[in-house]
Amino acid sequence: MGSVTVRVDGLKELQKAMQSLGRKTSNRIAVKAMRKGGAIVRDKARSLAPVLKESVPHRRAGTLRKSIQSRTKVGKNGRTDAYIWVKGLSTKQVLKFKEKGGKSSAYNPRDPFYWRYLEFGTSKMPARPFMRPAFQQSKEPAAQAIIDTLQQEIIAEAGK
Repeated sequence: MGSVTVRVDGLKELQKAMQSLGRKTSNRIAVKAMRKGGAIVRDKARSLAPVLKESVPHRRAGTLRKSIQSRTKVGKNGRTDAYIWVKGLSTKQVLKFKEKGGKSSAYNPRDPFYWRYLEFGTSKMPARPFMRPAFQQSKEPAAQAIIDTLQQEIIAEAGK
């Protein structure tokens, strides 16, 4: 799966101000801003995620919605990225389920592995996307939240 990048032009003043603050301070500010933007996209994806009307033995209602996570990371090159993804179960959780008599992950009610089938569809089921529309619908508000946070934090840091 590919990643999607949003580039906002016209922020040269912000970039110069960030560079003048120092690496640690600029990273802290960038992480805070990206977290706010990522949270907007994450929350939109959660609201668009399909939910079962009622739980069944091998699926719990709301598992997919609860599994949508976000994370912000500063790379070695100084670039700050926000990631939004569906968090699957860890290997330890899968093995624990199988030790208790579970057949496979497909029968684990807490495993959201099926999100791919919903997002992209299968040969027998049409796609019901929620991640891509969430990004498309919230990219402008997220970018604006990032810009606003950057401006506020740079001004606050300059006032110290």
